[in-house]
This record gives sequence, C-alpha cells and structure tokens, in this order.
Amino acid sequence: MYATTIVQALALVLGTAAGALWPREPQPVFSRDFWINVATGALLFPVRAGLTLLGVNTLYEGKVALFHLGTLGHPVLQFLFAFLLLDLAKYWVHYADHRVPFLWRFHRVHHSAEHLDASTGLRMHVVDFLQLSAIPVVLFGVIFDISGFAPWVLPASLCVGIVADALEHMNVRMTLDTPLMRFWYATFNSPLFHSWHHVRDGHLCDGNYANCLPLWDRLFRTDVARDLPPEVYGVAKGPLEDSFVGLHLLRPRASP
Repeated sequence: MYATTIVQALALVLGTAAGALWPREPQPVFSRDFWINVATGALLFPVRAGLTLLGVNTLYEGKVALFHLGTLGHPVLQFLFAFLLLDLAKYWVHYADHRVPFLWRFHRVHHSAEHLDASTGLRMHVVDFLQLSAIPVVLFGVIFDISGFAPWVLPASLCVGIVADALEHMNVRMTLDTPLMRFWYATFNSPLFHSWHHVRDGHLCDGNYANCLPLWDRLFRTDVARDLPPEVYGVAKGPLEDSFVGLHLLRPRASP
C-alpha cells in the first residue's frame, strides 16, 4: 500500500515537471483542475486504504479463490501473469464505463477535465474509484489464489499501472518523428495515444481504453488514435461543475 502511494506521488511530480518543460498546450502547471484532481486523490485515499485492508487477507492467503495457481514458476512469470491480467481487466472495465449508461454517469467525472496533465488520472468519482480498487481484489482474491507468488509481484504490477496513468495524461508534446517515440507509442500507453480518449466529441471517436498496453485496443479494434493530438478535451453533453463537491454530486455546470 505504501509502495504504490509513493510511486503515485513520484509519478505525479515527474509527470508535472515534464509537462512544465515540454508542454503540449500552454496552460498553468498548477491550475484549478490540478488542485481539484490532487484533492480528489488525497481525500479518496482512505477509501482505497480501507478496501485494501479488507482484501489483504484474501489476496495473500487465497481464502476464497476459485483457482489455486501455486508458484507458477519463476517470479518473472508471476509478474507477467499478474500484470497482463490486471491490464486486460482494466481495459474491459474501462470499456464498460463508456458503454453502460449507469457506469458512464460516474466515469464522466474523469472526462470532465478540459485540460489534461499528470494529475488527471486522480480525477474520478468515488464509485469509479471503488470499481478500480476492487479489480485486484476480485482477480487475485476471489478468482485466482496468488499466495504462492513472490511478495513483490502484485505491488509491482499495480505500480506499473499507476505510472502509466500519470504518463498517459501528461501535458507533454509528443511526435512520432524519432525511433524512440515510435517505439513508445507502439508498445506502451502515451500522452498522444490517450489524448484521443479524452477528445470532446468522444461519442464520434470513442476508444483507446487501455491502461498500459495499447495492444488491447489494437486487438479488439478500439484504437482511435491519430498522429496529432485533438484540439479540445472534455465532455460535449452535460458538463459538470468544476469543483470537488460538484463533481462528486454530479452537479451540472451552470450556463454562462
């Protein structure tokens, strides 16, 4: 729990610094949205901690798991299994968030951001937050018993997703004119790939649901990325009040 929190803080700091040095669009580094996002992450931390404490015995003792995996060989294989399963599950949950009206009602809080930066991943409704926090508990406490895995495997798998969340939302200019940038774009989620997930006309260009690996979007034909980022972000219909309380109460934004 502490390791993932430290990694999240470091990813936020480094992602914010990168956005200040190589911005994709001019915007304040510490904007109103930045502080709303950080406040959301901080205030929802007890929710995550409570859920983790409730699930920790299940996760590491395999009390109710349907499938017992033993050690599954080398710890590297254990990590690959946990990481790929987590990432695939997050893809499908994210897909459902956009396709199921009840889930979209809460997920649109995340999409209400009209300017992206490394903190945007923290901008979510408590229902969305609970849903994401429950994924590892369900996968590795209810479905699979990973009590025989190396202790670092699950925290490391979660940390990769946390880092990806900060990287993909960074306000960083990214072009595909170098081999390194093309390799990053092809293999791991990036500010360019994920920016198209936040395009304001999302109902016309809905996709790029992956957390870490864009492979899932390409495999399931939900890749909607372009070579250049979109010009406008947010939600076209039903924008929400831009405040911590307003977002969590789903208050509509007042007309100008």
